Amino acid sequence: MGAIMNKYPLMAALGLGFGLAGCAGGVPFGARAVSPPETGIRAAYLYTSYDRAGSNGQGPVSIALLCDMPASLLKGISYQDESTVADIDLLSTFSVSGGVSGLKLSVVSAELQGSLSDYYELKLTRVVKRYVSQEQANAVFSQLVSRRGCAAAYMSERSARAVYQIRAVYLGDVHFGVKRDAGFSADLAIKLKALEPKIKAQLKRAYNLSFDGKQMVGAVETIPR
Repeated sequence: MGAIMNKYPLMAALGLGFGLAGCAGGVPFGARAVSPPETGIRAAYLYTSYDRAGSNGQGPVSIALLCDMPASLLKGISYQDESTVADIDLLSTFSVSGGVSGLKLSVVSAELQGSLSDYYELKLTRVVKRYVSQEQANAVFSQLVSRRGCAAAYMSERSARAVYQIRAVYLGDVHFGVKRDAGFSADLAIKLKALEPKIKAQLKRAYNLSFDGKQMVGAVETIPR
C-alpha cells in the first residue's frame, strides 16, 4: 500500500484510500477494476503492478507501464471494440475511506453521515471494451520480452511483483453527481448539489480523475506473465 500512496501522494494528505475488498460490483465478469481509473492504459502492453509476485490476480489493481511498445510492433496490433457494455459503478471498487467526512472539506456539513455512496454516484459511462485476441497477445508478449531492454525489466520486476499483459481495457467517461431517485428531501438535495463541485475537485486532485470527457480506463482484463 505504501507504493500506491507514493504514486498518489495527495491521497494521504486528504485522508483518502482505496477500497480493496473482494469481488467488485459493476465490474464486467473476468475484469479487474483499475484503482483509481487512469488514462493511457492499452491492451497488449506489459505492466507491472503492486500485487506481489505469485498473486492470484483478483480484485482492484494499480499498474504502471513496464515496457514501451516499438512502433513496428504497434502497427501490427489489431484492436477490436465492443460498445454494448454497461456503466461501471466505480464507488463499488474505488471507495473513499471515511465517507464524505474523509474528504476533509471544511464546507461539508456534520449532518451528512455515512459514506459517499449514500449521496453520490461515481461511475464510468459510455463504456467501450477494447481488446486483442489471446493469440495476438501471446505473439506480442513473445516479441516484447525478446527485446533487450524489455527483457531486463521483465526479469527484474517479476521476481518481486506481478507482471500482467493487458488483454482488454474498459474505456469510458467518468461521471460524478448526486444520486438520482434516492428520495432526498428538497433541502438535502440542494445542499448535496451545492457540495458536488467541491467534492469533485477533491476527487480530481487526489486521484487525477478527468470529468471533461477524456476517456479513462476503469477496468482491465489481465494475463499474468
